Amino acid sequence: MNSNFYEADLRKALCKEIESRRIRELGDSSPFFVQLAKLYPTNGSKIDWARVPDSIERVENEDALQAEQFAKFFDEVIQKFRLSGEVVYIGDSATDFALIGSLECMSEALSKLLAVPQHHYLIGSDFSWCICFTMEGNMGFGFHM
Repeated sequence: MNSNFYEADLRKALCKEIESRRIRELGDSSPFFVQLAKLYPTNGSKIDWARVPDSIERVENEDALQAEQFAKFFDEVIQKFRLSGEVVYIGDSATDFALIGSLECMSEALSKLLAVPQHHYLIGSDFSWCICFTMEGNMGFGFHM
């Protein structure tokens, strides 16, 4: 299994979840990005949330608060829209694999996922919704059009 430093580090951090199969690897993340680009409008390499009807956006400029604020945003969105089921996680540069697990498990693993310096995407397994957290502290959520 080829991996870079960040992938190896993330696998180590998620060791219990992976060994128990609560989080599973789905292989290369590229097909997931291709599908996201088909379903969500983009601006460069990011989702253009302004063009996603009824999307929710937030920004946290304070670096020390970004991960904590995204975790709150994530929980808020889950509750507001009563999201459930499995979630796919992909990162846009430091890791090249996709991970899948229950919404609860991914929520519990958020701090480990966010420790990797990249943009983070958590996607409903049917692509009906996506939530994103960028390295600049931008957060976005929406349902595909």
